[in-house]
Amino acid sequence: MTIALTRTFAVDGVQLAWDRWGADDGAVPLLLCHGFSGSAHDFALHVEPLAAHGPVITPDLRGHGRSTKLGTLEGYSVDRLAADLAAFIEQTVDGPVDLLGHSMGGAVSLRVTLAHPHLVRSLVLMDTSAWSFLPTDPNIAALISGFMASFDPSTGLPDLSAMPSPEQPLIDAAVPAEWQAVKRQMDAAFDPYAMQAFGRALFDAAGSSVRDRLGEIHCPVSVIVGEHDHPFVDQAPELTAEVPDGRLMVIAGAYHSPQLTHPVEWAAAVADHLARV
Repeated sequence: MTIALTRTFAVDGVQLAWDRWGADDGAVPLLLCHGFSGSAHDFALHVEPLAAHGPVITPDLRGHGRSTKLGTLEGYSVDRLAADLAAFIEQTVDGPVDLLGHSMGGAVSLRVTLAHPHLVRSLVLMDTSAWSFLPTDPNIAALISGFMASFDPSTGLPDLSAMPSPEQPLIDAAVPAEWQAVKRQMDAAFDPYAMQAFGRALFDAAGSSVRDRLGEIHCPVSVIVGEHDHPFVDQAPELTAEVPDGRLMVIAGAYHSPQLTHPVEWAAAVADHLARV
């Protein structure tokens, strides 16, 4: 299944592709914010089922998917993504949203919630961190940091096929070929300059943490994480405990994208979150 983003939103010199599904009946929408190198297509298999129960909104972040590619490092930062998303919510939604942020989208969503709490009724932090995206293995962490520091975006996107993920066979077995074909197109559309800018920001050991501000988040928060998704599953208990109203849901057998590999369990976790708000 694919989803077509038929609308655009202009903000700070870029056009964000987005769309909305479900009845426009005044209910609080669920906004799905994708992660680093991803797009709204990452949630395509769930949009229609979710929209049967309430409105769903899916934007592509700047530099990703169908949104504007800047072709320069300037204009790409996690704070800029948060400012884009806050402006988008303020101007396209008549009220707050239930905000789900996946991976880098979780870092973005945390910043939106902290800066504009009136825009977020509840928050789902999915396979993400409030303080460090670096792997716990120091050798792998050094490898990733070194790659991001030396990567030259003017040469285009790197070929990462030689770095297989243990999650990929699960994805291949679980999702339709049509979805995978569109995913490859979305991956190829990622701006190499966004890859360098966000990669450096996320995998910088001295990067900006918002951990010391988690106590300021007073809306209901659900932390959803795959059992094998390190370092996020290792951080998840502390992340949950450090927000005033947190709940942790670990999806057994899953890695970084449980919405793809464990769709029933992921949908149940999201439904559980929405039921309590």
